Amino acid sequence: MSGGILIAGTGSGCGKTTFTCGFLRALMRRGSRPCAFKCGPDYIDPSFHARVLGVPGYNLDPFFTEEETLRLLYARHSQTGDISVVEGVMGYYDGLGFGHEASTYQTACALRMPVILLVDCRGMGSSVMAVAEGFLNHRNPSRIRGVIFNRLAPALYEKANQAAEELGIRSYGYLPDRLAMQLKSRHLGLVMAEEVTDFAVKVDEIAQAIEETVDVDGIVQLAAEAACVEEIPWDNDGRHTRPVSWNTATPQAEGGPCIAVAKDQAFCFLYEDNLNFLRERGAHIIFFSPLHDRALPKECDGLYLSGGYPELYAGQLEENVPMREDIRRRIGAGLPCIAECGGFLYLHEQLETGGRFYKMTGVIEADALSGSRKGHFGYIQAQLPTDCLLGKKGTSFRAHEFHYWQSTMTRADIRVVKPGNGAVWEEGFCSRTLYAGFPHLYFYGSPGVGESFLEAAQTYNNK
Repeated sequence: MSGGILIAGTGSGCGKTTFTCGFLRALMRRGSRPCAFKCGPDYIDPSFHARVLGVPGYNLDPFFTEEETLRLLYARHSQTGDISVVEGVMGYYDGLGFGHEASTYQTACALRMPVILLVDCRGMGSSVMAVAEGFLNHRNPSRIRGVIFNRLAPALYEKANQAAEELGIRSYGYLPDRLAMQLKSRHLGLVMAEEVTDFAVKVDEIAQAIEETVDVDGIVQLAAEAACVEEIPWDNDGRHTRPVSWNTATPQAEGGPCIAVAKDQAFCFLYEDNLNFLRERGAHIIFFSPLHDRALPKECDGLYLSGGYPELYAGQLEENVPMREDIRRRIGAGLPCIAECGGFLYLHEQLETGGRFYKMTGVIEADALSGSRKGHFGYIQAQLPTDCLLGKKGTSFRAHEFHYWQSTMTRADIRVVKPGNGAVWEEGFCSRTLYAGFPHLYFYGSPGVGESFLEAAQTYNNK
């Protein structure tokens, strides 16, 4: 079992992803084999981790899963490296509502992991120590073992280091404020890693800066002190099902359903563990591109249209008429399909973006309209009002959504409750063979949902 360290932040935009990517590269330059995780439901930051490492990054989300499942996922994936680096989400204690449920702090406690707090020093002098002191004392234990001062003037570090010692916390260094090292954002967060120009050059620059001003060896030593997260048996009360195999390279069962998964520049929001979940239950995964391929794989028994940025590629999606027509025909003929967020938009008749309307697949008789502000945002608890692709009537599952676009669809099949404020609404389309909606699913948190989809795909295969 590898050691582990969690990089937490004082808030969103404080530089967690920039530092984590640079730290991962610094470890690789030293000959280490790090593996990376992201707290929370974010798709984009793991894409940065994956591009740095050349291997998948994974999510750890205590809202989606029970803590025992979270520890199991961490334990399994961390076996692939000699040190695990976990990047936090938002501010360290930020969770549902005004509490710490589903926070980075909850993840740190579940994994019994040492935490380094990245303190954003922009626009502050000695006030940064008041911020650090507040984080240290807000919870007992805080699990914070050290601090790193981000965007700090080099001339101030000696005093910041001394002030940290007076607080009884170790400083592991600082990073100067260099605009060239910052990673750009767009409306849903950071741009995808594949879109960053000269990505390797930028990450190497960050890694070099870390080598110069951060105690990398000290962080590695602290990570080695992380408690061993033992593999916790999966329970038998129906919430979890023990995986068939965690080795995704293991040959899959003969006769298992073939799932076509959209994966390209427009459809790029995929949880790696959702794919593992499907594989471990005998599914064969085949990737395809709605942008570039002319039709779905002929042998597919199920279709997974992931989220992403279809609005940025609406013209290309419209131009690929054969793919649009094939998807409409196959879903109309009963091909089981999950379409999340961006995939949901793609199933509409038209997608509005930049003041224009572009033709999509037309599976859903409605248009997708752009908005000037976020729609529903954050975690949700959903319930099925009738038997459908995702499960039996009354099935409850947790999901996440973050979108600006809206649908003119008048039908709404799924009852949704927002944890924290109790808001209730209905949304999404769910029939015996199609789920289409803004919420993103996470199969390890709701295994019955993933298994119901696979059962439908297997039935389609048998026909």
